[in-house]
Amino acid sequence: MHVILVPGFWLEADAWDEVLPVLREAGHSVEALTRDGDTLDEQVAAIVERLDDVATADEPVALAGHSGAGPIAYMAADQRPSLVGHLLYVDTFPGPSGGCVNDELPVVDGVVPLPPWDFWEPATLRGMTPELRAAFEHRAIPEPARLPVDRFHYDDAARHTIPATVVTCEIRPEDLAAMVADHQAWAAELVATEELTIVGLDTGHWPMFTAPRQLGELLVHALAPKPADGP
Repeated sequence: MHVILVPGFWLEADAWDEVLPVLREAGHSVEALTRDGDTLDEQVAAIVERLDDVATADEPVALAGHSGAGPIAYMAADQRPSLVGHLLYVDTFPGPSGGCVNDELPVVDGVVPLPPWDFWEPATLRGMTPELRAAFEHRAIPEPARLPVDRFHYDDAARHTIPATVVTCEIRPEDLAAMVADHQAWAAELVATEELTIVGLDTGHWPMFTAPRQLGELLVHALAPKPADGP
């Protein structure tokens, strides 16, 4: 399957550099995108354009989003549900209609820079060694001010038929599953997903840095054909 990886906030395509080889070793073709645009809709449109370029209804792609890119990937899939064969959420989830990525991120000089490390909860930072933090700070790109606060909106209920896998890092998989089963409001789109799998990875919010091979292996497993899909 062709896999498109979309990095979260403050990151560009090279954030996935250590994950790509794992997927390729498993036989997948893979590309990582750098998000483009100053608004949520602009960044969604850029992903939709790429879907139109590489996917068909006969050969849909797997679309992965990390962190703030999870809802962006989901909105793109909502616009092209026939072109997406699997959604992969890396420590993220598709927010409910009317929600936003994070309206608490500080805006500085018209952009949203990577916050200081004490902004985050301890679970977020698991595995982020001083070396990894320094490397992240060096590569971090400020986000447009509107992006974290623009509101999610969806149009096509066919999005709920796309199989989805959540790789949860900060929250234990059994706890996340319980929240979905409880139909919590923030999980409305996960609740509506007809084929949802939740798996855990015991690390922090940036597993492409702290556990790239394990993350890649979980994505490979998520995309493996199920027995019912065989001859």
